[in-house]
Amino acid sequence: MEIHKRGQKQNNYNTVWFGFLAGLIVPAIALLLFWYVKFYPAVSLSNFFTVQFQPDVIMKIVSLCALPNLLVFYLFNRKEWYLASKGIIGSIILLIVITLIIKL
Repeated sequence: MEIHKRGQKQNNYNTVWFGFLAGLIVPAIALLLFWYVKFYPAVSLSNFFTVQFQPDVIMKIVSLCALPNLLVFYLFNRKEWYLASKGIIGSIILLIVITLIIKL
């Protein structure tokens, strides 16, 4: 049960689902930025997904794209959005499971 002070507005973004979605969207944006910075003029996005997604390469890319979640986790903790931080942790666990499945 949360107690709010008089006049304090409740934040609708402090939910586990918001944190989980943010934890999945931020790595996708990081992946697109990685493609744009490193491969954009030479390789189209569709070719990037077909060529780069081999088990060896995908492990490095997923690990690289999961790093911005640390920044989002830090920002959510700074704003005291602890439920959203739990969602970030859940999305990181999901990325770890996907990485382990690909590795096996």
